[in-house]
Amino acid sequence: MKGKLGNSFLGLDAKGLGLSESLDADIRRLDSALGRMLEEQEGPAMVELARTLLAEGVDPESVEERHPELKDPRVLRAVARAFTVLFQLLNVAEQKEIVRVNRERRSHGNNESIEEAIATLKAQGKTAGEVEGILRSLFICPTLTAHPTEARRRAVLDKLLQVALAMTESEDAPNLRFPLDAGWRIEDRIHRAMTELWQTDEMRATSLTVREEVRNALYFFERTILEVVPWLYEDLERALRRHYPEITDIPAFIAYRSWVGGDRDGNPNVTADETWNTLLDHRELILRHHLHSISDLRRELTQSGKLAPVSDELEASLQRDLAEVRLPGNRMRRYAQERYVLKLLVWETRLQKLIDEVDAIRGGEEGACLRWSADDLLADLRMISESLVENKAACVAEAGSLPRLMRRVEVFGFHLATLDVRQHSEEHAKTVSELLRAGGVTDDYETLDEEARVSLLEQEIRNPRPLVSADFPLSDQARRILDVFSIVRKARQRLAPKAVEAYIISMTHGASDLLEVILMAKESGLVSVRNGEVQGDIDIVPLFETIDDLRDCGPLMVSLYANVVYGGYLKGRPHQEVMLGYSDSSKDGGYLAANWSLYQAQRSLAEVSEQAGVKLRLFHGRGGTVGRGGGRANRAILSQPAGSFKGEIRFTEQGEVISFRYALRPIAHRHLEQIVNASILAAAAKPAPAPKEFDEAMDVMAEASRRTYRRTVHEDPEFWSFYTQATPVEYISYLTIASRPVFRPGKALQGIDQLRAIPWNFAWVQSRHVLVGWYGLGEGLAALNDQALLVRMSRDWPFFQTVVENAQLELARAHLPTSRLYASRVVPGSLGDRLQQTIEQDYERSVEAVLRLTGQSQLLEHSKVVRKTIELRNPMVVPLNRMQITIMNRWETLDEEAQSGPWREAVLQTLAGIAAGMQSTG
Repeated sequence: MKGKLGNSFLGLDAKGLGLSESLDADIRRLDSALGRMLEEQEGPAMVELARTLLAEGVDPESVEERHPELKDPRVLRAVARAFTVLFQLLNVAEQKEIVRVNRERRSHGNNESIEEAIATLKAQGKTAGEVEGILRSLFICPTLTAHPTEARRRAVLDKLLQVALAMTESEDAPNLRFPLDAGWRIEDRIHRAMTELWQTDEMRATSLTVREEVRNALYFFERTILEVVPWLYEDLERALRRHYPEITDIPAFIAYRSWVGGDRDGNPNVTADETWNTLLDHRELILRHHLHSISDLRRELTQSGKLAPVSDELEASLQRDLAEVRLPGNRMRRYAQERYVLKLLVWETRLQKLIDEVDAIRGGEEGACLRWSADDLLADLRMISESLVENKAACVAEAGSLPRLMRRVEVFGFHLATLDVRQHSEEHAKTVSELLRAGGVTDDYETLDEEARVSLLEQEIRNPRPLVSADFPLSDQARRILDVFSIVRKARQRLAPKAVEAYIISMTHGASDLLEVILMAKESGLVSVRNGEVQGDIDIVPLFETIDDLRDCGPLMVSLYANVVYGGYLKGRPHQEVMLGYSDSSKDGGYLAANWSLYQAQRSLAEVSEQAGVKLRLFHGRGGTVGRGGGRANRAILSQPAGSFKGEIRFTEQGEVISFRYALRPIAHRHLEQIVNASILAAAAKPAPAPKEFDEAMDVMAEASRRTYRRTVHEDPEFWSFYTQATPVEYISYLTIASRPVFRPGKALQGIDQLRAIPWNFAWVQSRHVLVGWYGLGEGLAALNDQALLVRMSRDWPFFQTVVENAQLELARAHLPTSRLYASRVVPGSLGDRLQQTIEQDYERSVEAVLRLTGQSQLLEHSKVVRKTIELRNPMVVPLNRMQITIMNRWETLDEEAQSGPWREAVLQTLAGIAAGMQSTG
């Protein structure tokens, strides 16, 4: 084998599968470098074993007999790590290929860029005024979350980034100063990075803390997001200069938010103190970033007053600043003629004082951080820009460091990313019940029906007196809930109003869920009551997640808009934000029913909000996998119901999706430009509602699909036993990938209803069923029995197109021969056979229906690159699956010590490897 493969690891041939020459060259290079490193670190025997496992395709029952060395968990883990690292490197190569392809597309049309969107508006005959109105309607807000779906440590991500940078540099080697040295220097860098990667433990020794999660999120802000956002605005400015030069004032329509450090739903580790520290971390990072940017800008704006004067306005402002901020005498003398430098030195001094104030607050000192605001800095930067234009330096003002800094200040302020707070409605009900009991109002709040709860809450909210004193001895749990409201109030007062702007209620079922939050906010001083009017500066955001809640959310919002308290509260708010949960709805009713319920919910919310005169902003809780709302965000924007999108959108970025989209700046830029492109086009469009017959057809298909899914997953009393044996869900709980428990406390492995959506998806991806992204689709499509109508829906309805495209991808990623091996573990065997056969029959129905609908002879026939990539990866994922099954089969025979030692490390390594190979976890 070695003679045939040389020094490569597996001798991969991407070109032979039809992938591009450039991708093939990168994969060969990485495969060769990996083979060299593995032979150095582990010896040729381990490399040979990995090659043999790939070639043999042995079943899990006989793998240890044929390879007794795999009875040693350390050997097994090393082989699994080798495949894991290979997949991580393949992911790097594919990201590099995406960047290359995107560069090529820029020279052609239809590239989903910002330039293309503006050109499209021009071709449609949109006036400058209309385009300006479209841009002012936009609000695009990616929201980073800490959901436990990133299986890799940050140290591993850093090593992979070094490989990616070296690979990118290799393309420019001929242009380097010393081209003869470039080749071996780059190869050496790759080899060093791979060696460091191999010698870095893939698994964390302990679960992430909340602070570590926060630092991981801040890493992506500092490394990528803060640089890419100004880049997008430059793209837009360039496009407008070409097509609408009269538009010069571009609003800031991109904002970032985060749940990391604020999402306490099911995570007792996110305390009020952790939230406060997160807010301080946000502030400190952006202040330091602005400080460094201003220092760099100061070294650029060195114009001398002897050669280029400044505006009178700037000079007057500078004189006021120098009276307030005393710069050292030597600096005053040195830069006496460089007025821009002095102006920026003033801001360096101010920013350093603000940073010092953050340190003082961390140390417990009281005081405000509002002496200078981001608006003050932005006003001064604009003054500098206007002065430069006025004095023959427009080229300096309109491009480069100054406008980029202005955009960063405009978008990120002194808060970086607005932090959302989220908690489960059940926890709110318990706390409100305790407050009402302590205040002598009622002892049985939790037993009241919804109407009685709403009536009681209305009465108590409008009563200005507090229910309890600030030092009343509440339970620890109630105090934890209320302390968060106090932190929100303090953050908005002492840090920035944008520090926290929304409170999200998981599992919202009724109007009382929102009124409970207002009552607790009033109790904490975050909401006030004046002359019977309830006022507050925080958005109360219901999160609708189950199929039933999605169905009922329209009527619920009607009752809230009409509610005397909540309707009054909304009068002081610019909009009503509503979050839609993609994960639990899919777990609840299956892929097709969930997607249809979400579509109907968006339409219903848009209609009732329009009728009530309330501006609606939808917040999409999209996950990484298709079963949790994953897929291309720009396609999702363009396929929303008519009337539901008017320019404003929020969406979550979760787990490994954050790493994929934000590790490399060109990838982050591409991701965001596609979203901006889709948002501009969708805001400009006036789509007609889908034909009634499409709606009726979807009702029929979704209900048939839901019945099929529910009959198998929720109504079959033996399905839970099948699931826990035919997937590695039990072992997922061992992963140290988040501060949040993978299972809800006290409810692990008790049943599907108690299981979080993320491990539910994660386990199906690992076992290669990938069931959540397609199950029930075949039965649903067959229920319509009108092929001509289906074809029209697929051709003319973006929503249905997207649903079919996403399901097709998941069907292609599923691998039934491997899933059959997992099912063979089920005891009794008759149960495994029965339910595996049920799943496979629906798979065949789904594939057949999709192929008939799309006119293809095989899945992804019209997306050949994606199909060929899956074909490249599949044979290499299978050995990891078989190793995982081997460990699972052995697990029950191990004692507790063995289960917590090398064998646990081995099974966790297979989890990480399959996740890397499938490019998804939960």
